[in-house]
Amino acid sequence: MGKIDLSKFTEALKGFGSLRSYSVLLWPAVIVLASAGVMTAALMMGSSFGQKMNKESLPLANEVKKMLDSSPAISQAEVEARYEQQYQADANKIARLAEQSTERELLSYDIFPAPKESSSQLFTQFGDRFCKKVDGLTAKVSGRDCPSDEELKRGDSGTSSVISRMPMMPATGGDDFRIIDEICQARAKSASVYVNPADISGYDFWEQYKYSNADTGVKDCWYWQLGYWIIEDVFSTVGTLNAGSNSVYTSPVKRVIKVGFTIPGNLFGSDGKTTSQDAPKYVIKPEDQLSESCTARLSNENIDVVHFSIVAVVRLKDVMTYMKELCGVKEHQFMGYDGKSPVSVFRHNQISILESQIRPIDFASREHQNYRYGPDPVVEVDLVCEYVFNKNGYVTIKPDLTKLDAEPKN
Repeated sequence: MGKIDLSKFTEALKGFGSLRSYSVLLWPAVIVLASAGVMTAALMMGSSFGQKMNKESLPLANEVKKMLDSSPAISQAEVEARYEQQYQADANKIARLAEQSTERELLSYDIFPAPKESSSQLFTQFGDRFCKKVDGLTAKVSGRDCPSDEELKRGDSGTSSVISRMPMMPATGGDDFRIIDEICQARAKSASVYVNPADISGYDFWEQYKYSNADTGVKDCWYWQLGYWIIEDVFSTVGTLNAGSNSVYTSPVKRVIKVGFTIPGNLFGSDGKTTSQDAPKYVIKPEDQLSESCTARLSNENIDVVHFSIVAVVRLKDVMTYMKELCGVKEHQFMGYDGKSPVSVFRHNQISILESQIRPIDFASREHQNYRYGPDPVVEVDLVCEYVFNKNGYVTIKPDLTKLDAEPKN
């Protein structure tokens, strides 16, 4: 065994003793070592956290990427803006068409919204115009009434005793029957539809009109102006269906029995004339309706609703066509509410049928005895209808008095 060099060991111990001179560096060293440990732990935790984040956020990142990939191009915003503008234009067009449906020719341009003068003649002239226009509608559809009893009497002196015994048509043949039948057939062949202007509501009212005061006169004229527009559509329907027919025998619509603004059973008084209560009015509340409304429409801030009734004799196979045409689109001319603007042609479609009844005809009854409807099966069609006016269409001429009538009462 070799000899140990003790001098080197002694030097080492001396060196250890000299560590005291470096004690001032001890705490910084400890801090460095601790920091290194913390950093190592942080790096290890960071690595684990990063792995966890990558694992959890990757699907979300993929979704975001898909959204970015599928997002529209910048130019698509311009396309969408054009679509929105088109939608707005369509909405405006629809609103304007609704207004145009109520912009109609007036019977007088001197009364609405207020009379241009104080003369009562304005109102009697309105009434004259109403009756003449109804006469014109009747003539346009080649309408005539059946022969009256007086006409039948004048046809042959021998028929006088027969007429005086009516209300029933003689059940058997004979000269009297043949003469009456020939006169009635000749009338049916000379007209396209049976109609008597006196059976149209408002006709008798204006024929017998007596002025009371300006406020009442304005209201009467306004509501019968609405009534005339409705009556005009009824005759337009008849004219369209009977176009090309020059005889009641070949016409789909054989007869217009009644047009009014109460339920059909209450349309006429005991004297056979339309009653004063049979005037157009706004439907404000359910009790104003002539029939329970399937549309549930009442007058409100946007529309005015009026109910009316029609009774007609129609060829059986044409009943549905008649009802469809009544509710169909119609054209009208408008020259402004001064009557002096260039003519515009507008379209309207404002009728809905609320109730319908179809009944067979008793040809032996007084109501039908002087009428000849032809060989085809016919029925009596009773309708209760709704007519809708767009308020914006006539707001500039609507009298203030009637604006109050169209507001719901508390």
